[in-house]
Amino acid sequence: MRLCGVTWLLLTALCCSTPGWSQSTQAACVASNESEKALLGLLDAHRRVSFRGALLYEREGSRQFIDVDWSADSGEARLRRLNRIEDPSTETWAPPVFTAGRFCDLLEFYIPRVEQGRVIAGRTTQRLALQPKDTLRLGYIVEVDSEIALPLAMVTVDPDGKVLERYEFASIVLGPAVTESEAAPRDATGVVRGKNVLPGFYVMDGHATPATFVVSDGLATASIFLEPLPSGVAPGEAGVLKGATLTYTRGVPVVGQTGMLISVLGEVPLVTARLLADAIRPMNEAP
Repeated sequence: MRLCGVTWLLLTALCCSTPGWSQSTQAACVASNESEKALLGLLDAHRRVSFRGALLYEREGSRQFIDVDWSADSGEARLRRLNRIEDPSTETWAPPVFTAGRFCDLLEFYIPRVEQGRVIAGRTTQRLALQPKDTLRLGYIVEVDSEIALPLAMVTVDPDGKVLERYEFASIVLGPAVTESEAAPRDATGVVRGKNVLPGFYVMDGHATPATFVVSDGLATASIFLEPLPSGVAPGEAGVLKGATLTYTRGVPVVGQTGMLISVLGEVPLVTARLLADAIRPMNEAP
C-alpha cells in the first residue's frame, strides 16, 4: 500500500513539510493558585529527583510488585518485576515524562484540584485530582510528595469514574537533589509541538517508514501504527482494554490496493482512539 497516498494531516506534517513543521509556543499562563502550583511541580519533578523504590501496581484484579530505579541524569528507569520469577532480570525503560512546557495546554483541558493527601512510603503528600473537561481523555488522581512534588501514588479513572489502574510506592529512597544548574533545561517558557490532531493532542514524534506516530496531550500518550491489512483479515474494528491501556485496531478497505490496518495503543478512551483512526483517510477508501 502506498502510504504517501494517504490524505492525513499527520502524514502531511511529517512527510510533506520541512523540519520546521513543529510549532513552538510561548507559555502564556502562570500558576495562580495552589492546585495549579501542584500541577506545575508534578510536571517538573522528574528533572531533579532520582530515586529507588518498590511500588505496587494493580489493574483488573492483578497485582505486581516492581522495583524501580529512576535516574534524573539519564532520564531512564531500571525495572525489576518482583513477582514474575525468582530472580527477575532488569529492564531499562525510558518513559515519556511529563513536560513543564505543556502546563498551559493542560489547563485548557484538565481542571486541577488539590487537597491534603495521605502518608505514603513514610512521606506526606498532596492529593492532586486532574479532571478532564471533555470525554477525550482519562482522569487522574495523583498523590504528590509535599516537599519535592514527586508522584508517589496515582489512580487512573475513565470518563464514568471507574478505576482502571493504580500504583503506589511501598518504599522509596531519594538520591541527591539535582540543582537547577545541573538539571536538564526546563522548557516552561516554550515547547516544541507538532500538528494538533485532536483538541489538545499534538504529534510528538513520527516516522514515515514504517508509519508510526506518537501523540500526546501532555499527560496521556498514544502511538498510532499504519500497516497493510493482513491477507484474509476482513475490514472492521476491535478494541481491548487492559487497565488504562487501550489497544484499538481498524481495518480499512482501499480500492485497487491492499487494505490498511490502523492500530492505536495508549492511555486514551475508546472515543479518542476512534477519532485518531478517523483522521487517517486513504484517498480511494472503499465505501
